[in-house]
This record gives sequence, structure tokens and C-alpha cells, in this order.
Amino acid sequence: MTGNTTIVGLAMRLAPVALAFTAGAAARRLGWVGPAHGERLLAWVVRYGMPALILGTVTPLALTPGIARLPLAAGLTILAMWGLAAAAGRPLALPPARRGVQVVGSMIMNLAVVYPFAFAAWGPAGAGHLAFFDFGNGVLVLTLVYAIAAWYGRGEAGLGPVLRALGRFPPFWAMAVALALNLSGVPVPEPLLRGLQWGGAAAVFLVLVAMGIFFRAPRHPSAALLLTLILRAGGGLALGWLWARLFGLTGLERAVVVLGAAAPVGFNTLVFASIEGLDRELAAALVSLSVLAGMLFLPLVIAFVI
Repeated sequence: MTGNTTIVGLAMRLAPVALAFTAGAAARRLGWVGPAHGERLLAWVVRYGMPALILGTVTPLALTPGIARLPLAAGLTILAMWGLAAAAGRPLALPPARRGVQVVGSMIMNLAVVYPFAFAAWGPAGAGHLAFFDFGNGVLVLTLVYAIAAWYGRGEAGLGPVLRALGRFPPFWAMAVALALNLSGVPVPEPLLRGLQWGGAAAVFLVLVAMGIFFRAPRHPSAALLLTLILRAGGGLALGWLWARLFGLTGLERAVVVLGAAAPVGFNTLVFASIEGLDRELAAALVSLSVLAGMLFLPLVIAFVI
């Protein structure tokens, strides 16, 4: 992306993203809201906002061979990051509760934070392509990554809890319905699609408000925290670029893979830490600092790398 006009235009489109995060952080600091409000916002977005956006963007999307590679790229990113995080974290000799957060935090991509960037930069088509990438991420996070978190924690995750977690994830079912409508050619009224697109996009912006509410800067960043941040952003960016080259992706497909792979640490890192007895303090610090870094890092990726 070159030219002052393009950079200025991108900055203007991304300004609401930064404002949403700032509004959440300011409201928390002023005492108007607390973590419970952030949790309710995230739950509402996952149940209603993301499914609406997926239905509105994936249903009319022209499917291409390149799009089919997007969930594969997300899955490969998670698997590669598993190996990288395990190898890079070994010299730190962390206890299992912290080691689990370091590994899982490196693997989970916070694509809910990326949706507003993709929508602002590329419109409904950008969000639709990202939904396919997110599909691969979501399936592995709710199965493999959850099992890894349980192994480092209480070690009690069986097939039943994993399948129940996947079945209770509304975006999974929204993607299934959207693909069925797309492949079957069932006509969907244009006003309905537009309403789903813009309503879903507006709802997804609430993720940034919630992330601002949750934000707490760690006083003493640890080696485990810094390593995970570097792996998630820098390692993810390198992997996204690698998959784009290997798969021969171009245009929006390439952009989504590179941007999505460089996403901040996923909020499920904190969720899994709470459920499985991992280090919640480290998980909360990771999510907070990574999202803040992503607010600065992701626009640079869009402007200069993609």
C-alpha cells in the first residue's frame, strides 16, 4: 500500500477501531464499567454479532480454490506455533501452569479483534474471507488447543467436553448455515444481507470496547510474557507470509492470511486458564498487552506488509 492518500484513507477507516478500544479503557478507568461488563459484551458478540457477520458476508461470497486454503492456513499456523512455542519456552523452565499459558497463548489467534480491521480496510469481502480463516482457527482452538491447556492444567479434558465446547460455539453453526446457503444457491434478499453485514460489523466493534475494559498493563513483564508476545505477532506474521507464498495466494486471500496469522493473543487463553487451573495472571497480562500492541501493529501490517 503506497501513497500518502492511501495511508491517510486507511488511517481514517481504522480510526473507529482505535476509538472503540480507547472508549472501553477510559470507561474502566473512570469506574463506569468493570470486567463483568466486558464479559457480557464478549458473550453477546459471540452469540449474535459474529454469527450475523458470518451469515451476511460468507453467504454471498464467490467461493474460489484460494478461499478453501484459508482455514488450512489457520490450522497450519496453530500447529507450527505449537512447535515453536514449545521449543522456545523450554529454556525458561516454567512450571506447568505458566508453561501452559505460554504455549496456548502463542497458538490462539484473537481474530475477533482482527474483524474490525478487516472490515474497515476491505469491507464485507474482507470480513467474509477472514471468516473462513477464523473457521480453521476456531475448530482447532476448541479441540486441540483446549486439550493442550487441559494437559498442562488439570488434565481432565476428554472428548465429551471438547465436543460440547464446539457445539456451543455459535460462529461454528453460522459458518455451516452460510456455506449451505452459498453452495445451494438459495436466494437471500439483498437488504437482509446488508443488514447482517453492517449489524454484525457494528457488533464486532464491541470486541474492541471489551478489550479496552479488560486492559491492564503488567507492572513487571516476565520473560514468558515477552516471548509469547514476540511469537504471536512476529512468528505469526512470518508464518502467514510463508503460507501465502507456498499456496500462491494473492489479493484479499493473501492479505487475510498474513493479517490473521499476526493476530494478538486470543481471549480464550484467559478462558482456558480459568477453566483448567493455569496461571490466570499471566494469561490476563498476555491478552491485555497483546491487544494493545495489536492496535499499533495491525495497521502497520495492513499499510506496509500486505
